[in-house]
Amino acid sequence: APPSAWRESKWRLQPSAASKAILSTSSSSGEEWDVLDFEDIEIDLASKFSDDDVGAILACIDATNKLKTLKLSFCVNITGRGLEPLCGSIVLQQIDLSLVGQHESPRMESNILLSVETVVPVLDSIIDTNDNSLKHIQYPMKWRFEGGFAIDW
Repeated sequence: APPSAWRESKWRLQPSAASKAILSTSSSSGEEWDVLDFEDIEIDLASKFSDDDVGAILACIDATNKLKTLKLSFCVNITGRGLEPLCGSIVLQQIDLSLVGQHESPRMESNILLSVETVVPVLDSIIDTNDNSLKHIQYPMKWRFEGGFAIDW
């Protein structure tokens, strides 16, 4: 949904009623949201998502309390601010920040907007939460080669 279709909410923005209907039909067989994989969405659409889009979706599905796996495949237009609704999650087990799909070359992520300075505090808040479930973080290839960031384990 275009940003004009989103309304103010507790986080920042949330989807309109139409977007919520799309979200509810996208959930696997109506089950709770435990996996959100943007590879399941057309690449052209996922590549246009902003931080407000991602953040509103995470807020709408109560990701802090429900989401176990997040894969940001093809979400190349985000800086990471939209991940704030995950702060303090104790259920998140896996987060894939590589921005590429399964069996895709990580070389396509050379001009990513995803910011270490924005994402690491979110990850720190999860790691610092007692009884967190985080087991796997997949960083963008660019971060792995550039270095310059650290997470307190």
